Amino acid sequence: MKNTGIVLAWIAGTLFVGWLLFFSTRSLQSDMFIQAVNKTLTQAEDVRRVEKELLGRTSLGNWYRFVGANGEVEGNALLFSMFDNGILVPCIAFVSIAGENAGKIEILPLNNHARAVFPYIHQGEIDIYRRRIEKEILP
Repeated sequence: MKNTGIVLAWIAGTLFVGWLLFFSTRSLQSDMFIQAVNKTLTQAEDVRRVEKELLGRTSLGNWYRFVGANGEVEGNALLFSMFDNGILVPCIAFVSIAGENAGKIEILPLNNHARAVFPYIHQGEIDIYRRRIEKEILP
C-alpha cells in the first residue's frame, strides 16, 4: 500500500510539473508558432507577415493581424486546421479589411504536406470553412 501511494504521488507530481511548464511557457510557444508561420509564408514567397499580437481565440482557430509588404496592417489572419479524410491540414485565412479586396477570404495551406493535399480537398468542404470564417467576422 505504501509503495502504491509513492508511485501515485510520483505520477501526480510529474503531471503537475508538466502542466506547470506547459502553461508557464505559453507566450514562448506562441512566439515560436508565429515565427514558424512567417517562415512558411517566406518560403511560399508571400509578402504578408503575421504579427504576434493575438486578437482572439475561437472554436475554429486563433485570430492575428497581418501586415503587407509596406509594413502596414492590411487585415486579420485566422490560423486554423482543416481535416480531410482524417488528415490534419494546417491553413491560414487572410481577411482584408480595406481596399478593393475588403472582406475577401483567401485560404492558404501552411506546410508542404498541406500544399500537396489542398488541391484534392473538395471545394464544397473549403466553402464550408469559408462560411464558418465569414460567420466569425460578420456581426
